[in-house]
Amino acid sequence: MSDYARENKATDAKIFCNTIFASGSFKNVYRGEYTKGERAGEECVCKIFKSGSVFEESYFQVELKVVAKALEIVNKFNRDKHIDQNIWLNQPAVWTFIAGNKNGEKAIIEPMITNFEKFNSNTGWTPEESSPWINAMQSLSHFSYHTTNRRLLFCDLQGGIYKDGFVLTDPVIMSTNQEYGPTDLGAHGISTFFASHRCSKYCKAHWLVPHDKKVYFTIQKGSAMVLPGRQSRAALTCQLPGMLENLSIQEE
Repeated sequence: MSDYARENKATDAKIFCNTIFASGSFKNVYRGEYTKGERAGEECVCKIFKSGSVFEESYFQVELKVVAKALEIVNKFNRDKHIDQNIWLNQPAVWTFIAGNKNGEKAIIEPMITNFEKFNSNTGWTPEESSPWINAMQSLSHFSYHTTNRRLLFCDLQGGIYKDGFVLTDPVIMSTNQEYGPTDLGAHGISTFFASHRCSKYCKAHWLVPHDKKVYFTIQKGSAMVLPGRQSRAALTCQLPGMLENLSIQEE
């Protein structure tokens, strides 16, 4: 089976922790550089869960579960040739810091993506303009719902355009059982998404849609999440420099 995972292909990296590259509600993102392996010398990103969650194994497990399911959908979409280019998905891995003030802590490492764009959110936000890639990404989300027989929706599609296709990262899976973490808004999230969805030429007329297409969540570009006492996660935004040194990290 074809596998469209974009992997680290490295075992060690240096992380530049003196500056936060981007930030969300759960994670800070730092730039880094692979130092050993096929990608040695290439840029990577290090996603560190914020204080209070860095030692929570469940956060890492949910993240990897979402990516695994998203990759299944991407592989099938590519095999079925719904568009004439391929879509890839960054496949993160859990690595461990081996020095400095974060020695022993875990973080998520994946290859850097350039030319970053966002194409939809888990509440159905999409860019106002239209383009072939914007249309293709809406089709991928619709396809995910159809091919899983109305059980799942792959959304929050974002990443970068490359000469050989598109690379996605940080996927969201929403499910009728609400089993894919805090950004899984369940059946009401799926309904809200499809309330705004407009099929493009890449969607097929026979593809399934929800019976209920009411709006249950505020439509926003940032990913909404269901957490006690917290309603939503902001989109990644640039932050002020942090106070950490450059640190080494390696594959588990």
